[in-house]
Amino acid sequence: MSLGEYPVLACTGTHAFISGPDDFSLGAGRAVDVSRMFEPDVSPYCFDTANRTLICVSTSDISDATFFYQAQRQHARSVIKVPFDALPEGPDAPALIFSIGRCGSTLLVRAIQAAGVRTVSEPDFFTQAACQQPPDPSLRRVIAGATRLLPYSVIKLRLECNNAPLLIAGAFDSPRIMFILRDPVDWAASLRRLSRNSLDLGWAVGQLGRSLLALDELARNFAVRICYYEDFRSLDAAYIADVLSWSGGSGSVSTQALQSIAAKDVQEGTIVSRASVRDVPDDLPFRDAFRHAWSRMRPVDLIDRLQLRLL
Repeated sequence: MSLGEYPVLACTGTHAFISGPDDFSLGAGRAVDVSRMFEPDVSPYCFDTANRTLICVSTSDISDATFFYQAQRQHARSVIKVPFDALPEGPDAPALIFSIGRCGSTLLVRAIQAAGVRTVSEPDFFTQAACQQPPDPSLRRVIAGATRLLPYSVIKLRLECNNAPLLIAGAFDSPRIMFILRDPVDWAASLRRLSRNSLDLGWAVGQLGRSLLALDELARNFAVRICYYEDFRSLDAAYIADVLSWSGGSGSVSTQALQSIAAKDVQEGTIVSRASVRDVPDDLPFRDAFRHAWSRMRPVDLIDRLQLRLL
């Protein structure tokens, strides 16, 4: 079997919210051996479900990218189209990090990476599958196959993956699952600042509720390690060692290295960096309004059952 590889002429989906098969303008293709999908410069980008194809891209080394899908768009040199039927079997037990967003997940990923554990932040084929409504259970096999093409043992997912957590986790036999939470008022205030104080209160309350439902779905079907930003934001060495054990990694990281990571803005240079909101004031009335709305709408039974102490 051969695959088609096409040079990228332009990235037309630079600002697309979720990656899709029409994000690149392509030149004439050539046939390449099926082994091309396993070469180190190739990574899975998104699904073309209409044509039952996985879209992969060839890039320079982007393993250190803050957001993998954005780096793929920026550095794509060619597109390789892999039929679903040609995908390999998936890994049994990847470590999957779900979260509510704006909760320090990038910081934790940097700490894990510092220990030498191969970690990737936000490959978007997971997001694309989770946002397809209704969820398509047949995508589990191709999610697993695409994941085999990612040479990473820990995968941090985007917030939108909470739309279909069992579609993603259920693609694997025995995934390790983490879910990161944060004080709800601080979480909402962070999102509000990121939106330059335009975030809708009802959306924030609803999104947090939906994320907790996703956590509940996962916890009913898998062992889930629940982490709080407040517990790891200082990158305590003992806490990070425990996270590394959870991830299946055998590496270690020094206290000095962790302190260096904690002192930086790990999202520097992105549109969600601290510098991007430096001129945006903390919206105190929004904090109060969210606190009041969440106290009325929070799913008390779920929170009590899962013992979510900060929620």
